[in-house]
Amino acid sequence: MGQNLFQIFWTTLKSRFAGLVSKLRLWTSWSFIRTRIIGGIRNFFYKLLDVKPKNKNDYYSVFGWLVSKKLAYAIVIILGVVSIWYLSTISGIYSKLMSDNPIRSYSYRSVLLRLAKNDVQIKGRGGYIAYEGAVAKGYCTGQGKLYNHDEKLLYDGNFLKNKYEGEGTLYYPGGGTHYSGSFHENLYEGAGKLFREDGTREYIGSFVRGMKEGNGTLYDAGDNQIFTGDFSADQIIYSSFLGKSAADIQGMYTGRQVLYEQPVNNGTDSAVWLKDINALCLNDSDGGAMDDSPKVRAVYVLSDSFASGDSVARDVTGLKEIFGQPIYEGNSGVLMAEAAAINILNDKKHVLNGRVGMDTTENFSDDIVINDYDRDYVVYIYSFKRGDLIYSFVCKGSGGTFEFYGITGGDAGEDTAA
Repeated sequence: MGQNLFQIFWTTLKSRFAGLVSKLRLWTSWSFIRTRIIGGIRNFFYKLLDVKPKNKNDYYSVFGWLVSKKLAYAIVIILGVVSIWYLSTISGIYSKLMSDNPIRSYSYRSVLLRLAKNDVQIKGRGGYIAYEGAVAKGYCTGQGKLYNHDEKLLYDGNFLKNKYEGEGTLYYPGGGTHYSGSFHENLYEGAGKLFREDGTREYIGSFVRGMKEGNGTLYDAGDNQIFTGDFSADQIIYSSFLGKSAADIQGMYTGRQVLYEQPVNNGTDSAVWLKDINALCLNDSDGGAMDDSPKVRAVYVLSDSFASGDSVARDVTGLKEIFGQPIYEGNSGVLMAEAAAINILNDKKHVLNGRVGMDTTENFSDDIVINDYDRDYVVYIYSFKRGDLIYSFVCKGSGGTFEFYGITGGDAGEDTAA
């Protein structure tokens, strides 16, 4: 009996509030809420765009012109909506909401980029991601990555105001490492490593303003170490060989070499061609060497250009701009080492007056005895003095270009030039 009374009461209570429950379910359903929101927005814009004035109070007077108040409101709101849309587009708000990527994207011309902090993405002119990383006051500053138009990684490292600064790695377009080390204002600066495009090492050592400077080690195309020593303006300091013994040179140079020997009255003159660094070292005659260790008294650099700082000379005019006026200029018969240098260069291309006539005996492919050579072979020499060194440039005639040059100490150089 009690249970039946409870069921009657519960049924009566539900029927009493059924209408209220139905309304609550309707009011809290997403379809109802969405319909009301869309209807409200539609009615708002309908009234907003109903700009036809009803009476004179619906006008603004602007410089004698009557402007509908509703029209003015509509224009202001439309401009506001367009502005909000534009700002959300360039600031990446929309893309952030629609993407799982938490990093904001900005156009490289975006004003809002100057306000951005932490890691961002910056789009280049073509819309590709040109940079991803830290920014400060609109600049790429801190750790980041730079990409090219093909979205290939160009640089990964530290930036300061859009320039490479600090430690970083520069890449070839194909993806291989080009340089790894320290940068300053986009240039190699400090300790670093240079690589060829095939991945082999080219140089490990010190850099200044993007050039090899200070101590470093060179490697050949087979990734073999060939030279360790001093560099300046991207070039080996060849004068560092002067005064060195054969043992000293072996500690500096480990590449391919060829020995040239010439018997003389008091012993043997010898010159060593250091093939991988284009240098020929002329040693003292061993007849007068008390310790049986002849020293290098001249170095011939088999190059038709000369670098000094930021200047590179390829002719006599350029040399005079670097050195000033020569201390000697004129025709000269060639010495043994110069004859060997001329023939080495002529094996690659015709230079000067062609090869020097030479009678040789090859004990081995890397040991050549020069029995005699054409001592009437004439070249034109320009000699310049810098500090304690004499630089003598070998030319075909007066003026024009040079084919190679020699470096000697002051006393030896003056005797040779004479």
